[in-house]
Amino acid sequence: MIRIAVCEDEHILLEQLTNDIKNILNKHSVMYSIKAYANGNALLAREKFDILFLDIAMQPLNGLELARRLRARGDESKLVFITAHQQYAIDAYDVQAFHYLIKPVDLKKLETVLLKLCSLLKAECEHALTFCQGTLVRRIPFEKILYLEVMNRKIYLHKNEETVPFYGKLNELESMLPDTFFRCHRSYIVNFDHVKHYQKETVWLDNESIVPLSRRRYQAFGLAFMYYLKKRGDVF
Repeated sequence: MIRIAVCEDEHILLEQLTNDIKNILNKHSVMYSIKAYANGNALLAREKFDILFLDIAMQPLNGLELARRLRARGDESKLVFITAHQQYAIDAYDVQAFHYLIKPVDLKKLETVLLKLCSLLKAECEHALTFCQGTLVRRIPFEKILYLEVMNRKIYLHKNEETVPFYGKLNELESMLPDTFFRCHRSYIVNFDHVKHYQKETVWLDNESIVPLSRRRYQAFGLAFMYYLKKRGDVF
């Protein structure tokens, strides 16, 4: 399901854009949820979304400042700006906007942008781990995951910039991961994409993290890692 938010301080335009998006997605049988917000502060207080439609000329918090705050806290939502003023286009790309639509929004253009976003999100979902962190649904690309560990019934997903805790079982998670991941220890799953080297009971990652390697999994780890390197063309 694609999670969408629309933020526009003019009530009539907010209702119209929200309904247009619903009609387009219903027409193409896309599963979605959508929420409408009349100001940026209300949106900031809520969970993350997959797609954000933001009016630029809002008060008291304009769309560009809202986008900067979202990006600063690590929000990776796809941003589509809605505005009557083309001069904001350059600023919009500074916050990695996906697109920029001019008011009044052309329905065919809106449909094209929405379908492109849906296709992109579907592709990303197939190459990412999706899980619940409390009431928040998160999606993290496989290539960004260094390793996962379980401790006291919680799984800790380690990235370069953060560690993300959530409830789950490592056995169930293991089946959701591609073959670039390996269960090197009963409490650890490591991503071969980030393995620098290993020996005996230790795996070193490219960010200098150290992950334990159990003795009984050592041989299987070596074979799986060699197969991974051959697939990449690093071993002939």
